Amino acid sequence: MVRLALILLSLFVLSCTEAGLERIPPPVAEDLDNLLRIKGEFCTEPSTEIVFPVKALFILDQSASLQCMDSQNRRFPAINAAVNNLLSTQPNAQIGFVGFSSWAREQGFTRDRDAIANFTDPGAGLGPATDYQGALATALRIIERDILEVGPSERARTRYIVNFVSDGVPEPRCLAGCEDTITDCGDGEDNDGDGLVDAADPDCANINDFAERPDSLYGVCNTTQEIPDDVYVDFNGICPEYNQTPQILQRVQQLMDLKDIYSVGDITLNTTLLFSPQEVVEAICPGASTQFGYDKPFATAIMQAMANTGNGTFRDINLTTQENFFTLDVTSFEADLALTSLVAHNEHSVLEGRSLGVDSDGDGISDQEEIDIQSNRRVVDTDEDNYSDLFELRFRKEGFDPGDPAKPALVCDDDRDSDGDGLNDCEEAFLKTSPIQPDTDGDGILDYLELLYGLDPLVDDALNDLDFDGISNIEEIRAGTNPLVPDADRYRAERIGNGITDLGLQEVENPQNGRMEERHCYNFDVRDIPMVVTPIPDQQGLNRILLYTSERPAKVAGVTGDYRVACFEAFYNGPSAKSPESGLIDISNENLERIRALIEFELNELGNCGYFPEETDLSRSQVEEYMEACMPTRIPVAGKLLRREEIRDLLRKNFDGDNIPRLPIRGLELFVPIQNFEEERDCFRLWEIELLSAFIEEASAACAACIEPTEPTEPAEPSDP
Repeated sequence: MVRLALILLSLFVLSCTEAGLERIPPPVAEDLDNLLRIKGEFCTEPSTEIVFPVKALFILDQSASLQCMDSQNRRFPAINAAVNNLLSTQPNAQIGFVGFSSWAREQGFTRDRDAIANFTDPGAGLGPATDYQGALATALRIIERDILEVGPSERARTRYIVNFVSDGVPEPRCLAGCEDTITDCGDGEDNDGDGLVDAADPDCANINDFAERPDSLYGVCNTTQEIPDDVYVDFNGICPEYNQTPQILQRVQQLMDLKDIYSVGDITLNTTLLFSPQEVVEAICPGASTQFGYDKPFATAIMQAMANTGNGTFRDINLTTQENFFTLDVTSFEADLALTSLVAHNEHSVLEGRSLGVDSDGDGISDQEEIDIQSNRRVVDTDEDNYSDLFELRFRKEGFDPGDPAKPALVCDDDRDSDGDGLNDCEEAFLKTSPIQPDTDGDGILDYLELLYGLDPLVDDALNDLDFDGISNIEEIRAGTNPLVPDADRYRAERIGNGITDLGLQEVENPQNGRMEERHCYNFDVRDIPMVVTPIPDQQGLNRILLYTSERPAKVAGVTGDYRVACFEAFYNGPSAKSPESGLIDISNENLERIRALIEFELNELGNCGYFPEETDLSRSQVEEYMEACMPTRIPVAGKLLRREEIRDLLRKNFDGDNIPRLPIRGLELFVPIQNFEEERDCFRLWEIELLSAFIEEASAACAACIEPTEPTEPAEPSDP
């Protein structure tokens, strides 16, 4: 019979330490290294609907000219319709407002309709001027404040939509420097101290040409008095340049720059020019063109430029013919998910400078350091105060102590880890990281790994190079090298290799419902994962490897990744015993099928040995009964002596009642959402299957001795007549 261990060179353990196991010394292998390789297939979840948190900011012109341009207040039903539609159809949407004239009134983002009612009420009042620059400066402040308040995780998924609405050109438009005004040019005085008076002063030439001399419309441009903070809110200094096109576009660009500065999901600025035919305006307000300086070509040009800079759209609305003209494109859309990160982490090894140390309890502190600080190298939390030893060691100066339960700086009554990132919720509260997002700053590195490697979980520092060795932080973590120690030579010679082959979109069966789903699939091959000798007796040689994956919608910015994890166990006890011996764990679909087929073959062999009824598919209970009847209390299996109850536990753990192995159909099933991961339940232990395979072969060999031969009976003597 071909043994499973011969077919699957990489999958079986020559030795492992289990409570109650007695070892048969394994053969010594020559030149056996400590490197592990894991290969298989990974598929993302099906294409997903991307729903952004939406924050719409309306910047509404409330200048007096609107009483002429929109005397019927048609803009308010349109605004109310847009607000009602957004709040009723998008539960993740919020609304903010800036009303502007010579002042700017503001309401931060909210879903409270009462809070925004004043901005959608025609009776809220109008004012002089059309201060574009001040309104944009106010909007910039509102959005930046909101970005800082929500934190990195939410901001990366948030779409800000700014809607700038006006009926005219920016006013006042000031040129730099104090000049004479219309009043100055007729008062018979030398107001600007240049020795020239009124018409003799070149400053007064064409003073009534508002295109050339926009200052002349508003005395504020040339005043030497201090302007209050709540009037012309971006007006700084004496006689500054103000509301000129370059300045307005600069404010729009500053809004757009927030996206890159803070890694925001998206920011766009749309513009809407409200207009009515001139005869309609003049019928309401005779002489309005002269009074208010209406200039549609100029207003159209600047608002188009604003929309172009803001990556938005410009709309020219005729208020006499168009209704419900505010439309916000906030619809969700489907996007294919893509694998964006694959990181292998050995729980039982830890970097100490340039070398690799043993971490028996997997708490991120080497055994040697735990001895030095007198913490327990067998448990993650020595003093049982719900803070890990690593966390307390890192923040000792802040009042924590891994050996003193009375010294947590913040008492923790619950060690729950809601997002599965390796930091419990109390630790996340102290760090100010997200308890529901495993990668708070969205940089592709789990919060726990950032703590472990000395990075900042609140700052996107993945592409930084803290040790200046030419290798980015995230590449060092993927490679298993130290991002805080210059070790480029080690990176070149000893790094963990991450080979990923994109297989594209494939039809994959959902194991839960049997439906076919289109998923993005990859072959992965993670090579040269170093293992260490863990000395603790109840887990001697154990190396638990976690493969973390991150998947995000392809070509969609601002969406944080969803993390999954697969767990694999291997053993290393020095040069004489490594398992799998070949250093390869192969979870390809083909290999899993071969394992399943071989187990089925071996069970058939046992079922046909003559002990069981003919043509019977062996149940697990029949195998257990056979073991009790025909096999010794301690059974030699793959170099170990296992008690019957240990075999029974392995059978019940790895086979269902019909003796079908609990193996995944596809390797991708081993990757579970990080929030749901449980080591004992989800770790993949093919060495247990190998032990059972060896047991079944041993049981088949014992079958012949267990069958009692039937003794022939002597024929009866004939009776006398």
